[in-house]
Amino acid sequence: MFKRTLLIVTLALPLAASEPQPQPAPVPDSPLVAAAKRANRLGRKSSTPVITNATLRKAPGGDVHITTTSTPHGVQMPPVLPPPHPTPEMEFAAARARREKAAADRTAKQQAAADEQRLKAERAAAAAEEGYDGTSDDAAEFVGSAPPPPR
Repeated sequence: MFKRTLLIVTLALPLAASEPQPQPAPVPDSPLVAAAKRANRLGRKSSTPVITNATLRKAPGGDVHITTTSTPHGVQMPPVLPPPHPTPEMEFAAARARREKAAADRTAKQQAAADEQRLKAERAAAAAEEGYDGTSDDAAEFVGSAPPPPR
């Protein structure tokens, strides 16, 4: 009895496991494939001939081939064009840029001169405050009579 039950279970188990699995939904065609199917061109032959080596051999006139020359013929080149002239707008923009640069240079020079003048005035005020009149050389006090040692 036990053997019979075991046999039935052994035979029934693969049948129960092999239940039909649900099939995944089919993937829809891409727009290009759908358009080709709608055009119904699957069985038709193209009206445009395809040129291959085989079709060239079958063409009237036998073996058709293309030849080229090994030396090129003289090519007549057009004359070289003169350089383009600037347009009035370009000339105006360049002149304005030159004027702006000159004005910026003048301003920079005036600012440098004003800074130098201010620095001189500050030095003169500092010297007057210390009592230096600019006639004697104070550096002589710090320099000894012996030359500096060689390096």
